[in-house]
Amino acid sequence: MRNRGGLSRKLLISHAGVALAALLSIVLLVNLVMNVSFNQYQKNQEQAEIQSLLDDLKDAYHESTGQWNTNVWMIISHQAMVSDYIVRVYDKDHQLIWDTSQMGMQRQVDSQPMQDTITKTIVKGNQQIGTMEFQPVNETSQSLNQQFLRMFNTLLWAAMLLVIAGTYLFSRYLAKSISQPLLEIKDIASRMREGDLTSRVVVINQNTEIDDVGRALNHLADGLEKQDQLRKLLTADVAHELRTPLTTIQSHLEAFQDGIWEPTPDKLQVCHDQVLRLVRLISDLENLAAVENPMVQLKTEIVSLNDIVEKSLNTVSSQFRDKGLSGDLISTNDVWITGDRSRLVQVFVNLISNAFKYTSSGSIHIEVLKEKAEGVVIVSDTGMGIPEDELSYIFERFYRGEKSRNRKTGGAGIGLAVVQAIVKAHAGSIHVESEINKGTTVRVRLPLIR
Repeated sequence: MRNRGGLSRKLLISHAGVALAALLSIVLLVNLVMNVSFNQYQKNQEQAEIQSLLDDLKDAYHESTGQWNTNVWMIISHQAMVSDYIVRVYDKDHQLIWDTSQMGMQRQVDSQPMQDTITKTIVKGNQQIGTMEFQPVNETSQSLNQQFLRMFNTLLWAAMLLVIAGTYLFSRYLAKSISQPLLEIKDIASRMREGDLTSRVVVINQNTEIDDVGRALNHLADGLEKQDQLRKLLTADVAHELRTPLTTIQSHLEAFQDGIWEPTPDKLQVCHDQVLRLVRLISDLENLAAVENPMVQLKTEIVSLNDIVEKSLNTVSSQFRDKGLSGDLISTNDVWITGDRSRLVQVFVNLISNAFKYTSSGSIHIEVLKEKAEGVVIVSDTGMGIPEDELSYIFERFYRGEKSRNRKTGGAGIGLAVVQAIVKAHAGSIHVESEINKGTTVRVRLPLIR
């Protein structure tokens, strides 16, 4: 069993690959969104803090005196210390009034603003009353921000690894659950190829495509096993059908040659009858091969099904007058179909002949009627009937049910196989119902003219 795990491996790789690609995409997207959102959150917080400081400074300024309430410096210093930033306040002449980093008054500072410093104008009553510089303490704030992002990314990647592990285990289980039944089906098919037609797929009652494949393979195995049995029976039957007449002819000819018998008309008639039996057998085989050959075209024409059945009944009933059986035909409607007249006559001659042949007393009833878009011919008899377990085999080649009983009739078991092949060639169907010692009913359905 080479490449046994090929399908499972491919399914595992495909599932894990899709899951990994999806997870990586999600992680990268979340990371990007988190960084952008967190930075925007920081900016919004910073803007809100600056606006709060501006409002406090504006409220603490007295326009009448041009001075700030001194309490505001303690408030601003406290906020700056808690939130880790530096605030410098200048008057309208750009003289430093308050610097939270010095926590005191600096009247004259001639220094350039540091990088990342935000400068805002303090306006009250449409008049500029000063300037405020806002400077985050980069070392502290950036460190905390980076620490938060690092922790978030660590948790995100850890979650991704856990999900990947879970995805791998689930994908492996799923791949095995899909591939294992297929491998079992493959093993059964390999056994069938090697001649073991008794192997079957164990199908769990699930409505899945794999179970349907298993059921289909079991159905195929049933058919092959049945065909194998019929093939063996066919070989035995053909051998018997050929052996009996040939043995009879051989024995007669040897007796003639040895002078034991004189070639009298009676003995020559026996040889002639056996030759005719061989001719009929060969003719039946030729007919079966002809109707089953897909290259053979039917000579189709518009024909009356009523006339065909009536002609077939007249042909058969004349052969069985000595049995004292009556055959009645009921045909109330004209039924027209498209088909091969000679082939259809062959069908109904065979069916009606079987009805007469296997009926010792009673009658043969034939009915021609219409049902929807089909013409239906029903042939019923009151004969010996067919066992229920044999009904599914009667259309097989050389199948004749109870051999000892059927060989007395002289048939080779090919007629019904020819009948079924001709009916199917006309896109029709044939169905048989029977009961032992009560009779048999055959229904033939053929499509009407469209």
